[in-house]
Amino acid sequence: MASLKGNIILNYINTISGLIFPIITFPYAARVLMPEGIGLVNFQNSIIGYIVLFTSLGIPLYAVREIAKCRNDLELRDRTTIEILILSILLSLLGYVAVWLLGAYVPRIHEEATLFYILSLTIVFTGIGAQWFYQGVEDFLFITVRGLIVRILCTIGLFLFVKDKDDLLIYGLYIIGATVGNNLINFIHLRKYLKPARVKWNQLNITHHIRPTLNIFLLNVVISIYIQLNTIMLGFMTDDRAVGLFTSGTKLTHLITVVLMSLGTVMLPRCSNLISEGKYDDFNAVITKSYHLLMFSAIPLFVGTILLARPLVYCFCGGEFTGSVPVVLYTAPTIILIGITQMIGVQIFYPYGKENLVIISTLVAAVVNVILNILLIPLFAEVGAAISTLIAEFSVLVAQIRLGNEFIPFRYIDKQISTYILAVILMSFGILACLYIPNIWWQMFAGIVVGMVIYVSVLYFKKDEILNDVFALLRRCRS
Repeated sequence: MASLKGNIILNYINTISGLIFPIITFPYAARVLMPEGIGLVNFQNSIIGYIVLFTSLGIPLYAVREIAKCRNDLELRDRTTIEILILSILLSLLGYVAVWLLGAYVPRIHEEATLFYILSLTIVFTGIGAQWFYQGVEDFLFITVRGLIVRILCTIGLFLFVKDKDDLLIYGLYIIGATVGNNLINFIHLRKYLKPARVKWNQLNITHHIRPTLNIFLLNVVISIYIQLNTIMLGFMTDDRAVGLFTSGTKLTHLITVVLMSLGTVMLPRCSNLISEGKYDDFNAVITKSYHLLMFSAIPLFVGTILLARPLVYCFCGGEFTGSVPVVLYTAPTIILIGITQMIGVQIFYPYGKENLVIISTLVAAVVNVILNILLIPLFAEVGAAISTLIAEFSVLVAQIRLGNEFIPFRYIDKQISTYILAVILMSFGILACLYIPNIWWQMFAGIVVGMVIYVSVLYFKKDEILNDVFALLRRCRS
């Protein structure tokens, strides 16, 4: 079995590279395509995201758990993999019926149908990609190396070929490039693991995977209502500029949140195994450590994003996107909220088989979000959508605590978390001092560096357990 700490490090490398490359590429794309171009691409890509959601059913999360359970039984693992892969491909092909109908008959999409069809390549390559298999067998080294190579190639392509605001189709290819490249390599690389000769093809049973994926599918639909629907409702109720300002502002907080959520990708197989083997004390210890690791990162990222919102938007997106600053301010708290709710849902409720608690809590948030969008978007456009997102995410956490607190083994505020809060308060003074620097680029760089130095110094002085673990891992890597 792969090292859990090693998997966490590899997954963080993969996720952080996914954060660094957009930081490099998005400022360039935003300045070339402007808010209208960014808004159009994100509007259409959000619709494709819904189609991928329906064609994936609940397979990605379900399959990780199933592969993790049978990874030592090679014959069962191969049969399960082939069954889920066939189901996934068939569902993906059905998705193109929706693509054709939308591209042909919805005027708002038909105007840029070619871009829509390019973005739809995500559907079929997600179907064959089998990312869930590599997560289930904990092959995070392959995931990390493959992801880095594909991102580098896509980044080179963006700078070479996207030159002005008319290059939307090329930018569309860049948007889907990582998905297409990663999943194509995934499919080819399956030959290393998958041995069809071990499988009794007459015993394949595709349909028995459908029912258990439906609960997860319902969960994903509900979650998507207040993640992707904001962009779609903005697109239909306002214009491409409002979509561009909203997606640019939320992209900053989303990139940070993705890093925090990546911990669940690593923890899910291990947590599922501990629960299935009845090792509840070990499970509780792992979850508590995971929560401390989450808050170690989330609290300073949340506060730093709020304090540096203006320089971040200017440096990341450009002067045309100053309207995104309020969006960043309202969505920054979701860095902590989403981190906690994803951890509870993926690392606790799901391994316990309590998917229904996640569904109910997210359904509450979805209803809240839709109602608030209808009320606030006509009045405040992209800012209204941001406010709706914040309240919806908060309602998820409240519902989870009310419904499933008996399964949650950690305290939300303990001595270790109090240390992080103290360190962030001191960090904030340093960042605020940096905002007096005349140059906005130096505000951002100085704020990040000074904030990190103060935060780490306080934790070092307090002998924080997580920071000590990080230093120990770095020493081992160096040796």
